[in-house]
Amino acid sequence: MNWWGKLIGTGVGMIGGPMGAIAGAALGHLYDDDDPTPQTEQKARVLYLAYFFSCAAKIAKADGHISEEEIRVVESLINRFGLDQKRVEFAKNVFRKSKTSRRSIDEDFKEVGHLIGYEATVGQSFLGGLFEIVHSNGEKWNELQVRYLLRCEERLKLKPGIVKSWIQGGYAPPHYDSSNNQISIDDAYRMLGLNHQSSDSEVKSIYRRKAASFHPDKLKSKNLPEEFISFANDQLAKINHAYDMICKSREI
Repeated sequence: MNWWGKLIGTGVGMIGGPMGAIAGAALGHLYDDDDPTPQTEQKARVLYLAYFFSCAAKIAKADGHISEEEIRVVESLINRFGLDQKRVEFAKNVFRKSKTSRRSIDEDFKEVGHLIGYEATVGQSFLGGLFEIVHSNGEKWNELQVRYLLRCEERLKLKPGIVKSWIQGGYAPPHYDSSNNQISIDDAYRMLGLNHQSSDSEVKSIYRRKAASFHPDKLKSKNLPEEFISFANDQLAKINHAYDMICKSREI
């Protein structure tokens, strides 16, 4: 069974809850009878989109207004999802409605964690999209937006420290190319959560642990959708680049 199809058993009840006011009425017309994809899978994907763009609107609005840079990132994220026109309009509609919704973003985080079964790669991809929105305004981080990112990390049961490492430069943008990315050795250490005093064995151990979660064989065994595989590959490229720099500097 496709990974998305496995999710609907845990997430189907959410359609009737508060999220249903935003997504439920649109679910039916988003199904395509000509699409060979099972409706359970289509439904899971639509629910995921509803949660993501609901959270995207709320975290963008957290600093009081939504900037042009944040809108640009949201549009980029819509494009990267590879949505057809009906789902593009759905994503935009969820975003518009959620800007003024009284529903707590924490409720969204809690329910989306349940929906995705706390799968770490999918959770990091969800968090990564929100991080891109927050980061779009430059290095001046908004305190409430960062708190939302940390709460998302907690609610999706991700390993603590991911948001901190991304803020320090450890996030790989889409289609990351290490050959064109110039970072300092200090940045490399921060990306891996290390410092210059870390022993060689610590460097190797931390690198292996971080890289293992994004290993292609591990992801293939989970039958994850392509959009999450792409995210993982970008993160792995940046981890490898940082590790290579540290090894060269230490001659190990």
